[in-house]
Amino acid sequence: MRSSRLRYLAAAAAPLIFLAACSPNSSGEGDDASATSSPGDDAAATSAAPNGDLADVEVDTEGEAPALTWDDEPFAEGDLPFVAAGTETRTLAEGDGEEVAEGHEVQVQYLAVNGTSGEELVSTFPNDESVTLDLGDEALFPAFREQLPGMAVGDEFLMAIPASEAFGEAGSAQLGVGPTDTMLFYMSVQDTGEPLTEAQGEEVEPQEGLPTVTMGDTGPEIDVEGVEAPDQLVAQQLIQGERPEVVAGQTIRVHYTGVKLSDGEQFDSSWERGEPSEFPIGVGSVIAGWDEGLVGQPIGSRVLLVVPAAEAYGEAEEETEGETASPQHELAGEDLVFVVDILGAS
Repeated sequence: MRSSRLRYLAAAAAPLIFLAACSPNSSGEGDDASATSSPGDDAAATSAAPNGDLADVEVDTEGEAPALTWDDEPFAEGDLPFVAAGTETRTLAEGDGEEVAEGHEVQVQYLAVNGTSGEELVSTFPNDESVTLDLGDEALFPAFREQLPGMAVGDEFLMAIPASEAFGEAGSAQLGVGPTDTMLFYMSVQDTGEPLTEAQGEEVEPQEGLPTVTMGDTGPEIDVEGVEAPDQLVAQQLIQGERPEVVAGQTIRVHYTGVKLSDGEQFDSSWERGEPSEFPIGVGSVIAGWDEGLVGQPIGSRVLLVVPAAEAYGEAEEETEGETASPQHELAGEDLVFVVDILGAS
């Protein structure tokens, strides 16, 4: 959706830790250098020879969440730093589900650890969450784009990736990963499939009194005749998707069309532009009606949103004689109607 429509700020195509493009350039001087350096003596870290063997790394699943061990000891208590000469993968368990193919979207749970400090970088296991990796996204770590195809749903594996092969020579100051660090991942493949191009799931009979929607060659056609202005947000599924629910903080990929409830005039449509759009959701980057109406919806759903002006661009302000009116959005005061196909979330 255009920035003039839903106040789009910024979006990532995959979780931050998996994006090679997210690492900032660093000159290696001042605060940036201290942020990207490995703990301890810089010279020692720079000259550390490869010593990491994935065969000696296991996953302890006895606690509340999986944790890595090294030679049967907690990873952080091992002979750090763990240094890998290059990207390595070791399969721990083989699944019998669908095979991952190139270009698939792959749903995973994962744990990431800094091999230099032994510190956990991020884990989706404590909250039983998962993330979706788009293997067609060239910003994704090459290791995942190259290694995941051929795996199957249910596979569990370890992967060691030198920071230089993920982020480049600078590492990632934002994640606290130095240029000589090695990252270790424990990952479980939950699901895989072709990226959606339209809503897919079970059709839902909408309640009476809402705008009617028919699908045309260039997306949905929305009829608002006789529809009363809403007192509150309406989020009506037209198709109920079968994939995981959208979580606040994710970036969603959607096709959508928006019209004014007052006269049915269309003001925006990704379908007509011929490609989906991406937005952070549930974090105030889009209008409140989208944040409230789309978080919690299953991926694959088609959702009809009827958004009061207060949850869109606000009520129109009356001009007062002798005072300079503050700029208003062109859609201020308008109740809006959207049809949104939720194609993915990462």
